[in-house]
Amino acid sequence: MLSIVILVFTAVLGVRVTQARPFESADAAYALARALDQSGLTAIATAVPHEPGMFVAALYFPGSQLLVVSARHPSPERIASRIAMRRYREAYVSLLGTPTPQGKFYVRDANADGILSALPDSGDVDVVREGGMRQTSFDGQTESQGLTSTQYDKRLAAADARYADLLAVLASAVHAMRERR
Repeated sequence: MLSIVILVFTAVLGVRVTQARPFESADAAYALARALDQSGLTAIATAVPHEPGMFVAALYFPGSQLLVVSARHPSPERIASRIAMRRYREAYVSLLGTPTPQGKFYVRDANADGILSALPDSGDVDVVREGGMRQTSFDGQTESQGLTSTQYDKRLAAADARYADLLAVLASAVHAMRERR
């Protein structure tokens, strides 16, 4: 009887472990941070190739955090010009302050380690703001944000996937810039 209980328990745990999805943005954040460190950069910006009119920019604080914003701007020529002149911080500030909230996506990535759901009260909270309005703090607190656990998990998965995609675009931009040198 005990062996049956252990077998069932192991099977349940096995299913639960295989259903656990790793955070895509963790590896992508590491790759971008490494590329920025190797390039000596603390900022990067580029156009998002698969989304016409969309730009993404990041400020990197080594060992501390990564701030990333993706948005459309009413003056795409101005953003493109800043990127061409390698004025990445200016591009970041312009995108952050864009008056065009549709499609805007902002991440404050504590520890520059991807979007993770922190343990309550740990202090390592990743924050995502979408459309300039809806903010989610990935601190494990659902009720204080008016979310169910399912809603929180869905937002976490969606934000993680979007963030991983944007980080990959930024890392590609860093690598392309290094190749042109």
